[in-house]
Amino acid sequence: MFSPKSVSAALATHFGNALVSPAPSPLTDEERRMFSRLKILLTEKEQGLIESEEEDEEALVQESGDSDSDYDAEEDEKPEQRSRKPWTKELCDKMLEFYRSKDLEDGRRGASQSFKRMQNRFRAHMKTEYDLTLLRKYEKTGVIPSERYSAMRQLASDVRAKLGEKMKKGVPIHDTDIRKIALDLNKLNAASGNFKASASWVSKWKVHHRIVSRKVTKFVTRKATKDREKVLKQIDELRIKFLAVVRKNPGIVIINADQTGQVKEMHSTRTLAEEGSKDVVKARAHSVTVLPTIYLDGRQHPIVYVHLGEPTGSLPAKKAVYGNKNLVIGASKSHIMNREAAARYFKEVLFVQPMPKHMLLLLDSWSLFLNHSFIQGLVPKGHKVTILNIPKGGTSLAQPLDLCYNQQWKCVMRRLNDAILVHDIDFVLHTRDNLLRCISQVYWAFGAPMLKEYRKYGWYRGGFLTTHPAPFVTPPKYMFGEGSEADCPCSEPGLIRCPYCKKAHCFSCFVINSHRCA
Repeated sequence: MFSPKSVSAALATHFGNALVSPAPSPLTDEERRMFSRLKILLTEKEQGLIESEEEDEEALVQESGDSDSDYDAEEDEKPEQRSRKPWTKELCDKMLEFYRSKDLEDGRRGASQSFKRMQNRFRAHMKTEYDLTLLRKYEKTGVIPSERYSAMRQLASDVRAKLGEKMKKGVPIHDTDIRKIALDLNKLNAASGNFKASASWVSKWKVHHRIVSRKVTKFVTRKATKDREKVLKQIDELRIKFLAVVRKNPGIVIINADQTGQVKEMHSTRTLAEEGSKDVVKARAHSVTVLPTIYLDGRQHPIVYVHLGEPTGSLPAKKAVYGNKNLVIGASKSHIMNREAAARYFKEVLFVQPMPKHMLLLLDSWSLFLNHSFIQGLVPKGHKVTILNIPKGGTSLAQPLDLCYNQQWKCVMRRLNDAILVHDIDFVLHTRDNLLRCISQVYWAFGAPMLKEYRKYGWYRGGFLTTHPAPFVTPPKYMFGEGSEADCPCSEPGLIRCPYCKKAHCFSCFVINSHRCA
């Protein structure tokens, strides 16, 4: 049997802090393999060769065990707003008759009974003043509160059934998905006009169904260098050069560009049939490299370069390809950028008018970015470009886009794909046109003024800004967080919140119809 205690004791002994005496028993083969993996992980972390990345998303997993019998499906925003005991029509009529009776203690006529007197008479059912509100609603609508309770119980069950299907297929589920599905089902079935699917309701729903949130943490091993101290020294020298250039050239425009890849990400789905057959999306997926550009002052360049991998090495000539004014699209047999792609980026994205008279480019050590004569040969007359390169092995320490932007970009793209699968949206993300449409829309969203401090944060982490940016919210948290499930202006349930107009929009309006409010 696998023993975590034995493995942890062995690790403690290895790192010079023995926890048990006498020495622990020999490890089994399985424990030895785990010990080896953890030892390497901890050693590389100590040496600075590995970094942990916490993504702004949660995955939901189901635990074993029975459900919570104390769960109240009707509970939502206000704990007091729930009926304690099921009400029948006979009971409602009896309480209403007494409530509207004119036999009052003070002799007044035409008034209603007080809550205190109603509670004394119907103690098992009149727990809070909200119960009296329910009685008045019954008088107006004829809807028995117990029917609402049953409807809310059914709603909670329907949410579990819908999400259960998705979880069996391995689809990532997030708290916001639970809220949206609950609100959608409530709207469809008219279970309750007061239901808000609050954070409290979601939390209790998860506890009842033994579903827990799990933070997704990745350990990323950085490419080891023979001399890490040398890389750190080179980065310090880079920062000194950077500061010298900035001080010597007041008004210079400072820019960072970095490639981020997005490989094919196909999702297979398992049916619930007994055979357990697989249904695989048939459409061909595309791998892509995106080259975003940001400025030291927090701006984002209005155009992004996108490089596709195409079997023929070029975009189809006889079929129109999705385009947008914020995209420049290139292609080759691989999504990896080549010399021609780099030239297109500079000529059609960065070096276009209006162009600053003098710009400082902070680039990584990709071979074509190291070729300064190649880049300088593309600079328009009358303009000056100074280039500084981040040393090899230093990207994770000094590349502004890599330190903040790229990870959040990939997270938003994954959340879009997750939403498509969770909510059964008829949209295949990784076909060429749909992928380009999403890239265009996400890049536009990332350029919102409210995300300025977020875009500056990478510069700060890289050591090129000395002042910490003002507090900010990351794009995934804002776009898919609380408020994103509100109704879209088209009246459909929302899915994504726009960082410009701050309104929730459905997938169709925001992505397919390319919502642009600014």
